[in-house]
Amino acid sequence: MYAQKIQQIRDALSAAGASGALLSTQDNVFYASGFSSVMDGWHLMEPIAAVFVPTDAALPLVLILPEASIISLIVSARAGHPVYYEGIATFELLNFCETARAEDAHLALPEDLLKELGQVMERVEGHCEPDIIQTIAATLSRHLQKNDRVLFDDLRVAAHVESRSGQRTGDALDVMLASRVIKTPEELDTLRESGAIADDIMTYTLSQLSIGATWADVEKAVAQYMVSRDVDPLPGSPMLFGGAYDLVFRPDLFRTRVNRPFSGGEVAILETQGRYKNFWIDINRTAHIGPASDAYRDQYNAVRDTFDAISARLKPGVNTADICQFKDIEAAQRLDPPEKLLVVAHSVGLVPLESPVRYPGTGLHGAKEGFVVQPGMVISIDCLYFGSGLGPSHMENVFIVSDTGAEPLYQSTLDLVEVS
Repeated sequence: MYAQKIQQIRDALSAAGASGALLSTQDNVFYASGFSSVMDGWHLMEPIAAVFVPTDAALPLVLILPEASIISLIVSARAGHPVYYEGIATFELLNFCETARAEDAHLALPEDLLKELGQVMERVEGHCEPDIIQTIAATLSRHLQKNDRVLFDDLRVAAHVESRSGQRTGDALDVMLASRVIKTPEELDTLRESGAIADDIMTYTLSQLSIGATWADVEKAVAQYMVSRDVDPLPGSPMLFGGAYDLVFRPDLFRTRVNRPFSGGEVAILETQGRYKNFWIDINRTAHIGPASDAYRDQYNAVRDTFDAISARLKPGVNTADICQFKDIEAAQRLDPPEKLLVVAHSVGLVPLESPVRYPGTGLHGAKEGFVVQPGMVISIDCLYFGSGLGPSHMENVFIVSDTGAEPLYQSTLDLVEVS
């Protein structure tokens, strides 16, 4: 399962002239090894685990974790989620590991577990160091020279390792974006699963909309439904709303809290956001509370026609910046004004913006320069119209890029939904 991922990382490392990567952010640790911890949910400002990926395939990929967490490798494998590693290095986590090492006269581990634990412990190298930085430094010193350049996905970790050991360091962001943007067959299977679930969430969301319902209640119900489908909702709110209604409609780029009941005439932007098996769900549809006017339907259909024309351009070899141009699309010119149409193409994966563009990728150049589409990429196409005359009209689909074209992940209708 991890052979393609590790090779992609090594290819990118080789192209960057680096001897290895030290990954310690949660998503990159998961990407390279499948290791995750319940402590990831704490959102600590310090890493709780790390992975050393050497450029040289003759050297071992080393998983770095608290000594007390070694048993979790067995638990994860027994649950059907094996963690990938070739070597293990450990460190102390507060006083948890000391407690775990204390003998318990009342605990008798079964023979099969002891055997598995023994096999795992054979992979442990070096000593259990006092903290993760010392373990990282010791791991690198065992396998590399100080003048070998190691790329880090956390430059604070890099700075501390360099100050302690003199290791030559660099930034791993470009390497990891180049690696993660091409999905493995297993990742694509998971994303297809997430697509079917996202469609179900959208169907449920639409069922909650009605005149008299409040946006706050809809959000809570959708969040509960997401959890029931093994989706982690985006914290704070699992959905976006189209704008505020304070005397006049004020379109808003993202969330607007609305607690008053719908009375009819509101535009609801339904972007249900969350993660399924760590992969991002990014579906966006538009609903109108009560019947829409003919003028609004015309506007929405103009956005829809523009979206269809842009989506048809998605294929290998085309730059995303070129895909998103709409001045030559007749439908876009029907909008008032066309300049309020935001179109963006971005890669989706463990995070919603996983595009291989130079840092900071959220700057204007991320859209204007774009990146070349390749087979195996998973690309979102967003068409977001923010005109204030009639209200917003939004839609978004995610596509798996093949050798010849693109396959949509979401099958939910792109037609305007009018609810009573």
